[in-house]
Amino acid sequence: MSLFGQQSSTGNPLGAKRSMSSSGLFGSAANSNNNNTQTLPAAPNAFSFGQPSQQQNQPPQQNQQPQQLPQPQQPQQQNQSQQQNQQPQVQPANSGLFGAAPSTTVHASTNSTSKLLKDLIESANNLPKINNHDLGSIHLTLNELQRKSNEMRKNKDDSANFTRAHYLLASSGISAEEIESDLKAIDFPVDRHGISQISGLSGTQQSLNKVIKPRHVGIDQFLNTKKEQNLLATIEQSLTAASRDFDEYISKTISIDWKVKRNELRKSVINQNFNNPSSDSTLAKSITWNKSVPGNFSILAPLSQLNSKSSTRQYTREKFEQYATVIYQLNESRMSHHHYALFSNFEELNKPSNDLKSKQITDVYKILIQLSEENKSKVIQEQKFFDLYQTDDTQKRTNLNELVIKKSKSYLEEQFYQYMDEIYNKDKDKQNFLPPNNTNKVKFFINKIIVKNNKNFNEKTLKVNGTPIWALIYYMLRSGLYSEALEMVLSNRELFEKFDKNFPLYLKKFLENGKFKLPHDLNDRFVSEFNHQFAFVNDDLKNLYDPYKYSVYKIIGKCDLSKRTLPPLLNLSIEDWLWFHLAIVNETSSSSDLIYEKYTLENLQKQVISMGAKKLNSSSNNPMYLKCLAMVGLYELAIQYTFEFLSEIDAVHLAIGLNYYGLLKVSSNINKDELIYLNPNRNEYEVNFPRLLGSFTRAFKISDPKVACQYLILISISKGGNSKEDISQCHAALRELILLSREFNLLLGQLDANNGEKISGLLENQRELIKLSDIQDFYNKIIELSAKKCEEEGRVFDSLLLYQLCQEYDTVLSIINRILSELIATTELDESLIKSGNYEVTGEKDTIENNIVLLSKHIVNTFSNNSNILSKTNKSYKNTSDLLLAIISVRESFLAKNFNQVLLDIENLHLIPINPKSDLIETRKLADYVQNSLDNSILKVIPSLLLMTMTSISQINYQILTKSFKSLANQNEEISRLKAMAKNCMVFAGIIQYKMPRETYSVLVQLESQL
Repeated sequence: MSLFGQQSSTGNPLGAKRSMSSSGLFGSAANSNNNNTQTLPAAPNAFSFGQPSQQQNQPPQQNQQPQQLPQPQQPQQQNQSQQQNQQPQVQPANSGLFGAAPSTTVHASTNSTSKLLKDLIESANNLPKINNHDLGSIHLTLNELQRKSNEMRKNKDDSANFTRAHYLLASSGISAEEIESDLKAIDFPVDRHGISQISGLSGTQQSLNKVIKPRHVGIDQFLNTKKEQNLLATIEQSLTAASRDFDEYISKTISIDWKVKRNELRKSVINQNFNNPSSDSTLAKSITWNKSVPGNFSILAPLSQLNSKSSTRQYTREKFEQYATVIYQLNESRMSHHHYALFSNFEELNKPSNDLKSKQITDVYKILIQLSEENKSKVIQEQKFFDLYQTDDTQKRTNLNELVIKKSKSYLEEQFYQYMDEIYNKDKDKQNFLPPNNTNKVKFFINKIIVKNNKNFNEKTLKVNGTPIWALIYYMLRSGLYSEALEMVLSNRELFEKFDKNFPLYLKKFLENGKFKLPHDLNDRFVSEFNHQFAFVNDDLKNLYDPYKYSVYKIIGKCDLSKRTLPPLLNLSIEDWLWFHLAIVNETSSSSDLIYEKYTLENLQKQVISMGAKKLNSSSNNPMYLKCLAMVGLYELAIQYTFEFLSEIDAVHLAIGLNYYGLLKVSSNINKDELIYLNPNRNEYEVNFPRLLGSFTRAFKISDPKVACQYLILISISKGGNSKEDISQCHAALRELILLSREFNLLLGQLDANNGEKISGLLENQRELIKLSDIQDFYNKIIELSAKKCEEEGRVFDSLLLYQLCQEYDTVLSIINRILSELIATTELDESLIKSGNYEVTGEKDTIENNIVLLSKHIVNTFSNNSNILSKTNKSYKNTSDLLLAIISVRESFLAKNFNQVLLDIENLHLIPINPKSDLIETRKLADYVQNSLDNSILKVIPSLLLMTMTSISQINYQILTKSFKSLANQNEEISRLKAMAKNCMVFAGIIQYKMPRETYSVLVQLESQL
């Protein structure tokens, strides 16, 4: 290995070519062809010696054996002393040939290494030397050595007397002057990577030095060369990169400019369409796609939620399939106009899961089941709360708030009662609390839990006959046992006469009609009594009043709402805190009430938001934030929290359930990437429901397009199910799914390959759910717009299929005619049109799925076999398609060199006057017919037909002339017939000359001249 990492050749122990100039460091080099060559011993393994830092970038050189120069006549001892003066002593382990070796070089640790070094030293001693004592020791850099050697070569007096040599040569008939002049005239090639070694006759040394300017290649020159090469390579790379970047920039700029121009054109067309109602209806249809999707924004795109974690987007296949089944059943029930208990099915789906996230979702569904009462209903519940939840009518909104409060309280009360009942049933020591009625269960709970956890309980509450009467009433209210509480109070009316004689009346009126509110006049009396008893209640006097009596009075009379807290003795849980606040909400307070005596559901919502998940999820085993959001009616924030912190799939289905019942405010701006945002006009949260479903379905839009379709259909239920904007967004999302999945047969249906009859697809069968009951509306707004989008994007096969599905048969034929015409006109005559029509991978088998020619034949044949389709098509389009397909058959015959059949088929087309008996009048009539009556698709292929005709005539004429053993009369007759046909073609071509390229007419003239 050389110093620069290159393998040196064997045969030179230094591992590099030792090149010398005519007056180098060690004197003149011997000629490489000199026979007096002393071969140096080769190292067994080539390796590098350590060199000074100035030599680190020395280039690798070729191996070349240095020649042994003639030595002056000196004693051997003198020669050895001279050698010692010039060569530094080599140490086996630490020294190299020219200086100290680096630490990574060979160590003298083994005998083999020492032997190798000794051999190298001996070889170095045998190197040729020159007897120049004034050179001194070699302790100079290569640059200094090169400079000194140049100075020595200039200062050395090379003048020598060669008179005797000249006389000797002259006596032999050799002129030294002529040889010298000839040598000067020779242009010696100089080695690019090394130094030319010039040696020979010593008498001509000075002449050779003048003729050949040796190149002294040092490390600086090598580095300069390398530097120039690197600079050139860098510049070339930079130019290539700049060119590539420039091309990409131009491509993007042109694309952007084109999009801008296209949008401007569309806007101008739209304005013209609005200003001119009588404009072409086809033009109006062509821009409907972009009207329905502003800015071509993708609905099936991911939402940008910075707080969402990747784990929230993970779910099992089993859970996905279960949810998908529920959604499919929901849509089927909507189709049949049957009731479907959506929340109950979602709750059953999540019930088996034992993880904490699923339990939260299950509890939320239980709350919503209680609110919707879907299990008690027999009629369809779709958009049940829309008129109450999304309305500006204050009274309707108040009614819904009261319903939310009532149902949420009921849920918390049932939950608390189940908790007490569980404690009562599990404990075996309850002989003093029998029979097991609700009153005894509450007494047992107080004795077992409350008294046990509060040692001062008996001192702070009133007991009557050993029963804490006010605590009993409070926990009966807390567990929803209102009838039991009233019964207990009325049965002990005599006892209440002693300390609160009016309380039985207040409780009875409070529970009347289930409104949990005192009449206005009675409420004023109750508040007066409350103020009389608890007017000076504060933390300093907390031991001087019964905390449970205070709580009961505060709940029944909704008193002193400026203080919305209960005494610390009650030790409220989050559920207790929320129940208490729901109980004191005074949604229907009169306008005369003081502002601090009003407490609405909106105030409670703000308090829940201000507390946030950090406080309400303080219990890791029972997080309450999501349930609190659901119980106070903050459904939009509940979806956001579920999406960001629990599960995307659960958030999606929670949103579907809420939107189905009309309990979700949906955003109108789908161009935003946020899931939820605050509407500044209404100061309400809104959910981007279309984008939520689109973001969810993007994961399976290709693998399960049928399922994705079921979800996207539900976009139309937003805002009561009659919002034109949301219905339009639903249509746009479905079109996007159709184009991305390309499952046309599954979603839209298919045509029977034999008779062309339409077979309905899934989406067509459920079109009523997207407000497209009329089949023609479905064709126009879903299939036709999808087909136009495919046509814009160049997806020809998809556009043809979609146009067939929406029964736009004329459009199908128009596209086929345009494509076939372009294919025939632009394909060379020696190329197969069928092979050229394959738009997939070259070499693939041609089928109707990848070959436009075969697909066109299949479509035209299908149309021909179906009388119903033929009755809906334009005959001119159909005739044009038939002609183009016939021309393709002619091209195949031409490619097979069946020229007689080509002429016969072209004559049957009646497009070119190929009949030799045709006169000028017939030719003019045919030319006029072709120019004025035929479709442009046919006009484009006329030049190709003329070229095939003239080429076939020329080939047949050549075959006749070169064929042997043919009657001369028949030959002349055939040639005359061919010339007549060619003449008619040229006359026809001359008439329509301006309709075809100039080059085509020139080729026709040339072919005619060869006849």
